[in-house]
Amino acid sequence: MFNFNPLLNEFPEYKPSYSKDLKNMINLSKNENPFDIPDEIKNIFFKKIQEINLNRYPELTSDTIRQKIADFFNYYFRNYEITLDKNNIIVGNGSDELISYTIKIFNGDHVIVCPPTFEMYEFYSTLNNVGIKKVPLNNNFEISEVEKKVDENTRLVFICSPNNPTGNLQPEEEILKVLKTGVPVVMDEAYADFSKTSMIKYLEEYPNLIILKTFSKAFGLAGIRAGTLIANQSIVNQIMKIKSPYSFNVLSEKMVETIIENYDYVRKNIDYIIHERELLSQDLKAYTMKSDSNFLLLDLSKIKDITADSAYEFFLQNNIIVRKYEGVLENKIRVTIGTKEENQIFLECFNELLNYHNLRFTKEL
Repeated sequence: MFNFNPLLNEFPEYKPSYSKDLKNMINLSKNENPFDIPDEIKNIFFKKIQEINLNRYPELTSDTIRQKIADFFNYYFRNYEITLDKNNIIVGNGSDELISYTIKIFNGDHVIVCPPTFEMYEFYSTLNNVGIKKVPLNNNFEISEVEKKVDENTRLVFICSPNNPTGNLQPEEEILKVLKTGVPVVMDEAYADFSKTSMIKYLEEYPNLIILKTFSKAFGLAGIRAGTLIANQSIVNQIMKIKSPYSFNVLSEKMVETIIENYDYVRKNIDYIIHERELLSQDLKAYTMKSDSNFLLLDLSKIKDITADSAYEFFLQNNIIVRKYEGVLENKIRVTIGTKEENQIFLECFNELLNYHNLRFTKEL
């Protein structure tokens, strides 16, 4: 009856991999911040909402919040002596939306991605009928010689650092090699707050550098879906030509404004999560690689008779949700850093999993 786009057949139907009541579950599968925004900060947000007219559209191009985000980054990255204004900033409904925009504005028949990495780079490239050239990470899950794969038909290169789902920072010297080719490079820094690093210091030197950041992770605002893109004015202008007007709603705008005005709260949570990450990494050091993010990737192939599927089901039966993988990450699971209590419950459950298979688990492994 309907003539659907055949391209849609390339995308699998979304089906949750669990069905239990989430109210009683510890969800460590989505890399979310374990802390909700406290009431005192929510009340500041509510007061801002009371002062605006919800029957009116938001600003056409979100100029006010774009400038406030620019001012925040100027302060946050003051050691880099960067100077941003609203013309360097775009806001979107999560960084996913901004990924789609960057794919649209450049010429070239393919993008370069470095798997295993964030799957939405491929998703939006396919959705826009753009080819995908894969340059896999090396054995250390680091990019290597990506610049040699760049040619005149390369539209852009996606690099995620810290990388999702492996958690590690990508070598700066390798990133610079790609930037020096002149091809547009999208640096996805969704988790960079947990590494306290950024490539933003190279923004003026490399006009082909595009940085994506999100308020979903370190800032604890996954529920409002707010992301930001930082780039030179010419790139921002091109994206603004295709970006829908009034697209950033006033609720998101006021919540972002509120959270950056109360960044001390965010900073304390970041330090807490980093501390917990290091503790859990030490306890699981036989199975995890170094992480610079808010999650750990655990390699279960080192454990006899335990697979990612069996571990996933074991955790699920114990009211814990983790993320499992296939392909190059077969028999690996990703675990979000939660609260101290949640991390302890996970660790105890992991020990029970090992004991269930009659394995000895000690910190000396």
